[in-house]
Amino acid sequence: MIQILKIEESPRLNKRFRIEIMDGDKKKHFDFGLDTGDTYLDHKDKTKRANYWKRHCGNKTEKRLIENLIPSPALFSARLLWGSSTNLVDNLKELQNDFE
Repeated sequence: MIQILKIEESPRLNKRFRIEIMDGDKKKHFDFGLDTGDTYLDHKDKTKRANYWKRHCGNKTEKRLIENLIPSPALFSARLLWGSSTNLVDNLKELQNDFE
């Protein structure tokens, strides 16, 4: 089982967030999202959100990571920044529920 431990501003150049997870008995972190990019959290535009999903699910590698809930920047960007809600906390809760 995967447990989300925390999310914070990324220390990496050009990245927006860092998420820390517990994957089995291993702690891992992933940096994701462009620090200058606008996402569904920011603009709340459903058309832009739909276009994001079309683009990223058109990439077979990203689609596999997202659909199979494989921890990766692709998964976290899609589900947290472009998820079903414009609220990051709500998207975190939804993703954690899906991990369980």
